[in-house]
Amino acid sequence: MKKQAKKKKYPAFTLVEVLVVLVIICVLVILFVPNVGKQKELADKKSNEALTTLVENQIKIYELEFPEEKGSTVTVKLSQMETLGYITKEQRTRYEATLP
Repeated sequence: MKKQAKKKKYPAFTLVEVLVVLVIICVLVILFVPNVGKQKELADKKSNEALTTLVENQIKIYELEFPEEKGSTVTVKLSQMETLGYITKEQRTRYEATLP
């Protein structure tokens, strides 16, 4: 008499279930990846706007601290602003990159 080997059943996912999950993940990735790119562009734009506002405000402060004679125009160089500590080197470099 031969003994029959009992097959143990292990709980597992079927191939169909795994494929369904992969399809769902792919659909979610397709939906969200373009949105991430748009958010990065929006963040870069807002960052550049904030930097421009910062530099413009620092120029106004410089003009208030170093007034010229009435009727004359003040010429402010970014290198001068950096040297005097109104803006950092990184801010100057990024600001110059945003200029047309």
